[in-house]
Amino acid sequence: MPVIKCSNGKYRIGTGSCIYDTQEKAAEVWAAILASGKYAGKKVSYDYDGVLSTDIGKEKAKRDIAQGNLVYIISARGDKESMLGIARDLGIPSDRVYATGSNKAKVEKVSSLGIEIHTDNNPDVIKEVNALPKARGVKFEFEETYNDYPQSATNNAKKALKWVEENGWGECGTAVGKARANQLANKENISRDTIARMASFKRHQQNKDVPYSEGCGGLMWDCWGGTSGIEWAINKLKEIDN
Repeated sequence: MPVIKCSNGKYRIGTGSCIYDTQEKAAEVWAAILASGKYAGKKVSYDYDGVLSTDIGKEKAKRDIAQGNLVYIISARGDKESMLGIARDLGIPSDRVYATGSNKAKVEKVSSLGIEIHTDNNPDVIKEVNALPKARGVKFEFEETYNDYPQSATNNAKKALKWVEENGWGECGTAVGKARANQLANKENISRDTIARMASFKRHQQNKDVPYSEGCGGLMWDCWGGTSGIEWAINKLKEIDN
């Protein structure tokens, strides 16, 4: 549940009242609510090896914690000592860290704890978790990718590349920009990092109407998906991070 700034300049927690004078005060109250255990978030768990041991896995867990969910570590490792460092870094209490010794016991622990969502990189575990009556297994991908950007973004990149094919790049474009144009033109899947780069290209919007033949502004704008692609990236980034 995020801390949100209200139109009156004060802050609220989630859908609560706008009563906190500073963001720090609202965050302090929210932390106290989480510590008290009074906020009934979802029970979610993460496998350790290849999931919570990765930076992407940690970021996913951080988002769950920020939303007030109760996060557990449930691993098939034989002991939990080696997992406690990351647990401490994330703020996960040691009594929510389980080393079950086997995948079978891991699934049984997911069931006995009443976990609602378990994230794992083992497809067999995911299958067994999904067979439980109240749990859902989510397969962890090391890096999620997306290709639901609009067709107009693909068309913009194609248009730019067609012009380049006939006229050359000249002094325009970095290696990254050229690669981006080819990705979008080919409707390839792109990562969150790539989407963030597209979103940040918004800063060049003032040059978007420069004709291809008169400079690099319009050409590179379209290489990055044009207005439709960049607006999609801005919205998609918010969606992913939420």
